Amino acid sequence: GTLSCTSSGEWAQSGSCVAVPSCGVPNTPVNATTPYCPTGTYTGQSCSFGCGSGYSGGGTLSCTWSGVWAQNGSCTAVNCGAPGLPSNAKTLSCTSGTTYGQSCTYGCAPGWTGGGTLSCTSSGAWAQSGSC
Repeated sequence: GTLSCTSSGEWAQSGSCVAVPSCGVPNTPVNATTPYCPTGTYTGQSCSFGCGSGYSGGGTLSCTWSGVWAQNGSCTAVNCGAPGLPSNAKTLSCTSGTTYGQSCTYGCAPGWTGGGTLSCTSSGAWAQSGSC
């Protein structure tokens, strides 16, 4: 709105102000770090987020006119790729996948004993436990 000085020396208001909705503090997206909101949590403002250890990606949360957060981007598990067969191993089973937090089991070749596990780490590398 506007304020105008009238001929009688008083202020007159025309129009009105509308409250800008707040979205409140945003929830942290799945596997993300706490959102950073440098300009606030009102309509038109954005917050950025990164990803936790073992996850890649990131994105933004935008406060909409309806007072809810809209998410753009996400965090996905780091993929270690197909593991190599450990020394003297013959079998390898990765039934749960090859992303962060998953593991594969291996068995030894004939004439060797033992076996073990390969675990996908947050850095995207395989960590071996056990041996043949």
